[in-house]
Amino acid sequence: MKIEVLNAEKKHKDFIIHANNIINNVNDTKQTNELEKNIDKDLFESTKKFHCLIAEYEKKPVGMILYSYFYWANDGEVLWISQMFVEEEYRNKGIFFSLINALKQKNKDIKIISCATGDENKRMQKILKGYGAKEINLKFYYKKI
Repeated sequence: MKIEVLNAEKKHKDFIIHANNIINNVNDTKQTNELEKNIDKDLFESTKKFHCLIAEYEKKPVGMILYSYFYWANDGEVLWISQMFVEEEYRNKGIFFSLINALKQKNKDIKIISCATGDENKRMQKILKGYGAKEINLKFYYKKI
């Protein structure tokens, strides 16, 4: 199987929005259209607010990691994975690990990678634990302003 991981391009826009909708359904999160409304300026313009890697199989997008950075006082700069997704029919084929390896290659100076997942998303929790990620006891709060 030939997997190619590359930076998201405008041609991947519909796939990113599609993946976001599936993730929202799995995590039982309230769906908004902020990504769809803002993706052009937030991802594809020079002042991008986030980054996205796309895994393609036979030139077809089948997986993605959407990420950004923040600063955590105890650890310094942290790479925050907002979303990870692989199309169901392409799972268990190494695509997730291809995306993670490409992410690490592009961010060699980052020492901490962090993410969150919904309580309902048992599959992702199992993947993260299997990858060596440690669950920490923090509660995340969210307020739209």
